Amino acid sequence: MKKYLALVLIALLSACGGTKNGMVKITGKIENAVPQGEVILERFETGQIRPVKTVYSDHKGNFEIEVDINGPGFYRINIYGEQFETLVLDDEDLTVEAEGKGGTEISVTGSKDMENMKEVFAYMDKYQVKVADFNQRFIQARNQGQTELVEELTTEGMAMEEKKIDDLKKMAMSFEGSLVSLLITDFIPNKTDEYKFLDSLAVKLQKEIPNSDDVQFFAGNVEMFKPAVAMGDIAPNLELPNPDGEMVSLEDLRGKYVLLDFWAGWCRPCRQENPNVVRMYNKYNDDGFEVFSVSLDRTKSQWVNAIEQDGLVWPYHVSDLKYFQSEAAITYKVNAIPFALLLDPEGRVIGKNLRGRALQAKLESIFGESE
Repeated sequence: MKKYLALVLIALLSACGGTKNGMVKITGKIENAVPQGEVILERFETGQIRPVKTVYSDHKGNFEIEVDINGPGFYRINIYGEQFETLVLDDEDLTVEAEGKGGTEISVTGSKDMENMKEVFAYMDKYQVKVADFNQRFIQARNQGQTELVEELTTEGMAMEEKKIDDLKKMAMSFEGSLVSLLITDFIPNKTDEYKFLDSLAVKLQKEIPNSDDVQFFAGNVEMFKPAVAMGDIAPNLELPNPDGEMVSLEDLRGKYVLLDFWAGWCRPCRQENPNVVRMYNKYNDDGFEVFSVSLDRTKSQWVNAIEQDGLVWPYHVSDLKYFQSEAAITYKVNAIPFALLLDPEGRVIGKNLRGRALQAKLESIFGESE
């Protein structure tokens, strides 16, 4: 298995619970044996990893751990402090094969959960190869100043990530009664965008593992990922000062298609996207397209200088200069930028985080090709 799995959710999960109780046996063989070397079974608990049982390998590298578990849970096998592997323990015995040296993989077999985990990591291995190739091409194009190619690659990269997330979501929903589905959510970076999936997964796991504390904790915390506004919702109104101190209201733009754009002068990705937004504004403004820019800058000078430098010619710029503590950021649960919503003339959300060619394509589908 691989170390790239960030156990963010596991660290939040509670320690015990479930419907199945009993002894589970882990039998192992370590190739580079250390006589009387420590092999530790550890339990992921809230904010920590707790040692559960320590045994010692013999001179041939054999070891055996028997542990009484109270329902399915997340564990880790620690070989000599050199090799580590995440386990899901339920009601099946496991077999471990390890090198006993850092930088090498541990093989764990014997349960459906571990088969599921192997499937997830195999998929991510292939994806990492694609990412490495993509990054190389993207950096080369950027360093050579190939603007058009960079735009094409940006669209390609977003499509790659979207497909990865879709594939992993299908995988998570296909696993029957397996906590590995929770591990999959660690590979979904923007959980707010995937709230409906996370909520559906929680419902599914509550039915399949109804008395698991891990599942109940997950289900009880899914609500924190619920977006402030979802596709099809009416966007909450914002009323903030413009650079001249005059209050400007988002609702004043009803009747137009509006890009509600959260950005900042200090945000490099925002600044890189600004030329595209300027092009779209110039192309479609006469057809009823407006931009409502919400800055999360801390200082007025940084804000207005960026407006001038990037040629952001539309009149609707607002900010309370409170960074991510901005009233607007809190209302929309914005915790990273750039963040943008496309609103229809009634103020309903019809697009989210559309950038580059994706924004161009969406606006073209609305307005058609303009001269």
